[in-house]
This record gives sequence, structure tokens and C-alpha cells, in this order.
Amino acid sequence: MSEKKKLNVRLDRELEEKFFQIKKFFGVENETEVVRSLINWFWREHEKELQPKFEHFNVNENGVLIVDREQDRIFQVYFHPEGIECECGTPNCKHKEFALSLPKVQQILREKGWKPA
Repeated sequence: MSEKKKLNVRLDRELEEKFFQIKKFFGVENETEVVRSLINWFWREHEKELQPKFEHFNVNENGVLIVDREQDRIFQVYFHPEGIECECGTPNCKHKEFALSLPKVQQILREKGWKPA
């Protein structure tokens, strides 16, 4: 677990009253537990929206794998001496754009002396 940090929150009277009503509803003694519960609830409700649309999954011998959460699948972005291409085959591919933003991909293309586009 990462290092714990202290967070102070100032609430106006109306929000303070709501906070303590929530605390009473949860039946907890500690204000921190109220905050944890609310954060966990919000995360469960909005997890998909809070996660990034694309994620670097893996670099392999062919190129890089990109997770596309919007399409709920993984796309292979291929590296070639002439440039890079994505298996989705769309013009102005966002997977290629994301792949090119990754320092590891930039490093590989530089080392091979290949053009990124």
C-alpha cells in the first residue's frame, strides 16, 4: 500500500450537517470511514468512466497491445520500418496515436531507426 497522506477538508455548515447525517446512517465512529465508504461507493458506481479509455497492455515481438475499454477489446499496433499500423484498420487510428505517446514505444522505434508514422 502506498504512503498514507493526511487530507483536511473544510465544509460549510450545510455540508457539515449532511456529512454527520451520513456518518450516523453508516453507523461509524470515525470520519475517515465515512470518506472511505463514499469514495468506494462512488468508484463502484463510476469505475468504467473513471478509468482511462486506452491502456498499454504489453510490448511484444510484433509491436504493442493496447486495451480499448470503449470497444472492450485489445488491439495490436504493429511496428514496421515504414511506420506503424493498427489491426483496427481505421484512418486516424486512436490506438496508434496512443501507442506513439508511450515512452517505451518511442524508445523502440528510435533504437530501430524506424519512422513513427
